[in-house]
Order: sequence, then structure tokens, then C-alpha cells
Amino acid sequence: MTRPIRRVFPGREDQVRCARDFVRRVVGPGCSALDEAVLLTSELCTNALQHTDSGAGGTFEVTAFRAPGCARIEVRDEGSKSRPAAKECDPLSEDGRGLEIVRLLACRWGQGGDEYGHCVFFELRCNCP
Repeated sequence: MTRPIRRVFPGREDQVRCARDFVRRVVGPGCSALDEAVLLTSELCTNALQHTDSGAGGTFEVTAFRAPGCARIEVRDEGSKSRPAAKECDPLSEDGRGLEIVRLLACRWGQGGDEYGHCVFFELRCNCP
């Protein structure tokens, strides 16, 4: 397993793209699940900005690990009174699918934390060099 590589981003929408680029570099082009890792990172970072204090002038942190056969990404935010949870969506809804996408694509995912900060992670099976 690689050592975890972390980066803190300002809590602004333009930083989601920077977080995707960070994961793309850390997980690497040799990983068969790179596109999924980038997509799910985007979903978790967007959730952090929309639903926690990270999006109100705070920050969020992305940590990436890579091992043979597996990639793991964690997104830490500055917390909120609600807990991250996948939810059923109206088929015509234009939002609210982020954690459902994570649940469907990741081989494992979860979350922890409290009103002062959450960590949401996912793991993907892949052919990582």
C-alpha cells in the first residue's frame, strides 16, 4: 500500500476540480478504476461543500491510498448537524444521488464523525500497479 497522500482544499466549488486532479495524479493512470475514483471523489467533495460547514468558508481534505488491487479515497469536512446518508430519489430529481452513486460503484464505503467533522470514504477494486 502506498502511504496516504493528503491535501487540504479551500471550501469553494472551483476546488472540486482540483480535488479530482489530485486523485487522478495520486491513483494514477495505471489504475483500472481511475474514472470511478475521480467521479466518486467529485461526488463526495460536492457533498462536503453543499451540506457541511466546509462550504461556508471552511476547507475539506482529500486523502488517497493505493495498493495492489485497491484504491481508497477519504474526504473529510468541517461537519454539520446531519449525517451523510444515501437516500431514495425521485426519478426526475436533478440532485441527491451522490451517495447512491458511491454505494453502487464502490466495493466498500462508509462514514464517521459528528457535527464537528465527517469523514466519508470509498474503496474500489482495481488493477493498480
